[in-house]
Amino acid sequence: MRRVSKAKIRADQFRSRAIETLKDSDWLDDGVRSWLQKQLRRERDYIYTENEHAALARVAAAGTLFGGWDGYSVSELLSAACRYKADGDYEDERIFDELAGRGATQLRLGEMGHLVAFCRSVAGLSVAQFKPEITTFDDTA
Repeated sequence: MRRVSKAKIRADQFRSRAIETLKDSDWLDDGVRSWLQKQLRRERDYIYTENEHAALARVAAAGTLFGGWDGYSVSELLSAACRYKADGDYEDERIFDELAGRGATQLRLGEMGHLVAFCRSVAGLSVAQFKPEITTFDDTA
């Protein structure tokens, strides 16, 4: 029986993670989605570079879901933000209206960071700064 190299195992893990990420890719930027698809079109024996692994780890981290922060649920934070959305800019108002409209109960890293920052700086909510510790699949390998 042939031995499989660590690099090949990591490459297979990369491909699996890329496939999983693309299954729920509505939140991804078109460029990121295209990059992931390009990576999956590579030959099966391709060994991904450290930079490619690092890029995929960043994409995975950005996809981390949060149900709340510092004892507040997403709904509570969103409710506080919506009360003060007119004190922000047009983009804040648009984002919070969209999140409230879809009844969001979980947010990805970037959305949660924006919401917490707005609640802290504009809505005056006493909530801890958003600095989550995120474990990526590379951290466990």
